[in-house]
Amino acid sequence: MPDTATPPRAVLYLRQSTYREESISLELQETAGRDYARQQGYKVVAVESDPGISGRTWKRPAVQRVMSLVEDGQAEVIILWKWSRWSRSRLDWAVAADRVEQAGGRIESATEPIDVSTSTGRLARGMLTEFAAFESERIGDVWREAHERRVRAGRPANGKPRFGYNYDPDDGFTPDPVTGPVLAEMYRRYLAGESFYSLVRWANDGPTQPVSGYGPSSDGLWSDRTLRRVLDSGFGAGYFTHRGELIKGAHEPVITEDEWAEYQARRATRRVRRRSERSQYLLSGLIRCACGSTMNAGLFGHAKTPKYRCKAAGDKRAHTGGYVTATVVEGAVLTWLQQVAEDITAEAGKVEPPKPKRTGGEVAKLRRRLVKLQSRLDALTVRYLDEEVTRGTYERIRQQTEDEMGRVEAAVRAATVEEVRPARSLVPDLLRDWDQLSVEVRRDMLTRLIHPVVVRPARPRSEVAVAGLWQDPPTLGESSN
Repeated sequence: MPDTATPPRAVLYLRQSTYREESISLELQETAGRDYARQQGYKVVAVESDPGISGRTWKRPAVQRVMSLVEDGQAEVIILWKWSRWSRSRLDWAVAADRVEQAGGRIESATEPIDVSTSTGRLARGMLTEFAAFESERIGDVWREAHERRVRAGRPANGKPRFGYNYDPDDGFTPDPVTGPVLAEMYRRYLAGESFYSLVRWANDGPTQPVSGYGPSSDGLWSDRTLRRVLDSGFGAGYFTHRGELIKGAHEPVITEDEWAEYQARRATRRVRRRSERSQYLLSGLIRCACGSTMNAGLFGHAKTPKYRCKAAGDKRAHTGGYVTATVVEGAVLTWLQQVAEDITAEAGKVEPPKPKRTGGEVAKLRRRLVKLQSRLDALTVRYLDEEVTRGTYERIRQQTEDEMGRVEAAVRAATVEEVRPARSLVPDLLRDWDQLSVEVRRDMLTRLIHPVVVRPARPRSEVAVAGLWQDPPTLGESSN
């Protein structure tokens, strides 16, 4: 015969609410649960807790462990402090209660005792869980309203730390006198051509540390990932993100609007060349062979001389050879820069110096294109809501339109930056500081000035063609100045 004197085994489930007004300590919940178990004659075999986790989600580690204990036959009773501790979701409550009952167990509350073996008790439990769901939705409405009110006032939805700023509940975010200038310097160093890897070394040599909220930093130091997130957020330019949209904030920026536009444009162009940022060779990512292939830099030949090598050099159908000495091609680029600088000096006395290709007319054209794309998207949405197009068609065209809008927006930023300071005007400054600049800074400056250099490897001397971004792409056999 079974031992009827064996007390039912109970597991206590504790959850501390994320909502301050109803956050009850886990110690108080456990004390109430143990007192209830002793009164009922239960043996507590486990205590599981989810501290500071919302009751709206069912993906809580302790909940899953408790369910497993019951379903594996290691416990018969789940004791809660209140019914709302289990879940604030109607669906989760119904599914969990059914799973526990199917396993032969039951759920009880230490402070809201209800006999759920009767229809009246189950009705009462249902009313309490319904009230818990209502309370959760009410709290959510309050927070959403508060967040929306903050956003309308130009303030982020929360006061989490932002590098470069101090936060006060009354005054909001204000530039920090120590880290604010550091944040501005990070932007300006990047615009001057420094890579994120170089910036990380610079930042970690200083006294400032990254703040929480931008990604993991177990050692307390800057990483390139953390630095990208800080600068990409745009907070230092006076913006913040709300539901994926960049919104102009009320806080004081530490950089100008022009600097922010230039940063976005530079990020767009450099994002695809991240691997070349750490290269020690000047034209990494900026050189092409006349056959159409890219060229890799390295130490080649018996003497291990710095050269650029065509990736298709091993394919005899393309061409033989395929090497060009670094000094030859880099010397051709420097000669081209000197010629451009001489042209700028000669033009300085003219009444009307030549204008860059990109003008305000191009920006206006791009902006008109953006308006048309947005109108197309609006019209598509109306047709979808009127059931004139299928969901599949709507999603496909919407994605295509949004992708094109992204490309046009990037072109607007790039064109705006070009108008602020045309690429051609950078040449004299670059030449003046050439010997003092690092290779990575020189390379980044060149990306603002020239198309990829075209080379036809040959002996005794290779052919090299260079052309500015304000000119047509370079082709061998034509003047490139």
